[in-house]
Amino acid sequence: MIEIGIVGAGKIGSGIIKGLVEKKAFKEDSIILSDVSENILNPIKSQYGIKISLNNRDVFSSSNIIILAVKPNLIAPVLESVKDLNLKGKLIVSVAAGVPIRFIENTIQKIPVIRVMPNISLSIGFSPSCYSVGKFVTDENEKEFKKIFTNLGSVIKVDEDKMDAVTGLSGSGPAYVFSFLKALTEGGMKAGLSEEISKKLAIDTLYGAVLMADKTGKEFDELITMVKTPGGTTEKGLMELEKYSFEKGVVEAVKKATERSKELGEAYGKC
Repeated sequence: MIEIGIVGAGKIGSGIIKGLVEKKAFKEDSIILSDVSENILNPIKSQYGIKISLNNRDVFSSSNIIILAVKPNLIAPVLESVKDLNLKGKLIVSVAAGVPIRFIENTIQKIPVIRVMPNISLSIGFSPSCYSVGKFVTDENEKEFKKIFTNLGSVIKVDEDKMDAVTGLSGSGPAYVFSFLKALTEGGMKAGLSEEISKKLAIDTLYGAVLMADKTGKEFDELITMVKTPGGTTEKGLMELEKYSFEKGVVEAVKKATERSKELGEAYGKC
């Protein structure tokens, strides 16, 4: 019996495989992946040695834990295609943004369901994964879930009504960070640095600042004060960020992404 089945070979589905296989958390032959195209599946099979299938039913039949890593609009057709199978004793884990647990529970009766929101950094084993549990989930189910996702980063349990906010912050967050890194790099280049040096400085500066925030546990305002001095270079730079509403822009980005997650779930609101 294969232990883990993944439906969907997109960035998250393939990222889960990369993270698990490279950490040697699971054997390659204990993972099966399904998608609609051999052109998508074959390179992943060649790289990681996992099993593949063009039929989602193979994944559900041969796996103890099924991870739904498809877009929200594909959850319903995937579930409809397998609802006649005997899924007793299996666990479904959904990473589909906005899709409530109750929709899956109502489509496939009495199945334990965990909803999780990781981000793209799971492929390097450094994604926060917030999760919520359905009414049929047991302590053993949670242990099985954590066995997978603790290999991909941190695991945080939240109430399901917080999952849209999680999506807006940590689910979409890497893109905000990459945008900031891009801007820092371009700023360095306009100030006279080469692209290579500017990019290196941007990445190392951000990495060091994140580690400092994590290791010291200080409030962000206190950390900012530690860097800037009255009338100095940092204060001048921060004034420009304020002029262009940098902080407000980031806050609004999280809010808008959260709202979009809620919109994606509206189709399932009456379920």
